[in-house]
Amino acid sequence: MEEFVRWFGPCFGLAMVIYWLIRFRQEKSDEVFSESTASEELEDNRVQKVDSQYDGLDIKTMLERVLKNVGCHINMCGEKEGEFNITYQGEHFSIAYSENSRLINIYDVAWYAEDLNDIDNLSLVRQAVNMCNQYNSATVLYTIDKENNRVNVHTRQSVAFGSFIPDIEAYLRSRLEDSFQQHHNFYRCMEVSRKEQFA
Repeated sequence: MEEFVRWFGPCFGLAMVIYWLIRFRQEKSDEVFSESTASEELEDNRVQKVDSQYDGLDIKTMLERVLKNVGCHINMCGEKEGEFNITYQGEHFSIAYSENSRLINIYDVAWYAEDLNDIDNLSLVRQAVNMCNQYNSATVLYTIDKENNRVNVHTRQSVAFGSFIPDIEAYLRSRLEDSFQQHHNFYRCMEVSRKEQFA
């Protein structure tokens, strides 16, 4: 019996320490979970509040507001009906819209040019364009400008647009940035094709 009493005290004390440690960890875990849940609810409410400011607006007004809110400069000179010419992070874009459509077209025009007389580089441009279109939703294409004797590379996207899109500002920003990503893809693909061609 003495042996039992001698071991019971320390074992009971150890059991109580373990119990309190487990309970303390559980309480901390519950606090972290409730804080993250509250944070997520706050973010959801913020997104709903931001998006609700666009409800009921016509496409032109909504697009103009969203563009301004994401940091685009709208060029009002030479504005055509159904089109915005904007500058975003130093790059010039044209965005075509229609009141009867839930799609907008985003163009990043002539961000790369090559002389038509340089046959080797024209081949590289064609290969890079084909390679780029495997990586991104923004389509890379090229056109021939016979007047200036060059080939121009452009980016085009047709994307959904409207107040039905959650966090529409982040969405439009990501669509514009897809064009920059395609610039990087294009230059990388040009370099890969160049190495293969002259290896």
